[in-house]
Amino acid sequence: MTRHIIAPYLKALRRRSAFSQEDVAFLLGAFTGTRVSRHETGACAPPLEVALAYEVIFGVAIADIYEEHLLRIAGSIRKRARTLHESLAHRLKDPLRQEKRAALERIIKRCLSNQYEKETTTTTRNRPHR
Repeated sequence: MTRHIIAPYLKALRRRSAFSQEDVAFLLGAFTGTRVSRHETGACAPPLEVALAYEVIFGVAIADIYEEHLLRIAGSIRKRARTLHESLAHRLKDPLRQEKRAALERIIKRCLSNQYEKETTTTTRNRPHR
């Protein structure tokens, strides 16, 4: 799912930088542009190390490159954090209950912040044209 979303974005970032696939591949430590091509077409998702390298090369935060994926993850974590928060209300014997609930409240708040609670239409607004 994410591969198809980020693939054109990576290609647009590379073109905006005026680099060829071979240029980016060299910066990544690869011998040919095949690896970059696979990421740009969505044939495979870049592993974490390569995604971080794209961040350095293109000057775009990894969270921006994977923004839709991040929003989906934040939504899932928010739901699970709420469930755990509610269940801890009934665990009166847990000595760390209050600390856990406070930490969960911070997670829920963070997931609801503008950082993660953007509309899908606004997340693509800042992306380069494909």
